[in-house]
Amino acid sequence: MHARLVSYLQDNREQIIENWLTEAEIPPPQDRSVDGGVEGVVPYAFFSCAFDNVLQRLSLDPDAEEGAGVPHLNTFLGLTCDCQQRAFGGRVCMELHDSGLTAFMSVFSADWDADHEFSEIDRECSKDLINHALSGFFAKEIDLCLHRTFRKDCPFAAQY
Repeated sequence: MHARLVSYLQDNREQIIENWLTEAEIPPPQDRSVDGGVEGVVPYAFFSCAFDNVLQRLSLDPDAEEGAGVPHLNTFLGLTCDCQQRAFGGRVCMELHDSGLTAFMSVFSADWDADHEFSEIDRECSKDLINHALSGFFAKEIDLCLHRTFRKDCPFAAQY
């Protein structure tokens, strides 16, 4: 199942990343939020590396490591986007996780998977596996997040 899932996701890589880019609603940096309605920016390289890391984790490598030069949240958080206080959608890490799961699952929709390669049970199982892999990826990002300790309202700051 894992090999088939990884192969299917790899075949649909560009669609998943494109959907992830458009699904993520990331708030802009605090000093630019006065413009109203403007969204923050997450580099394409972050989505690409996150996708690769999720596939590594799905390939039964729970300690998947990133390659050199991987952009972490710290490289753009506070510069191109920022967390908003007391809002799920305003948490960059949580928003990227949630929108990532939506993007990955978009290629399992009846419109996309016209050949019905995956049954309903396969889709549910795949969703659980993908969610777990995304959680592993973002857990590392949260551990590395320098902003976490400065934000008293960060739900992960209390853990440290």
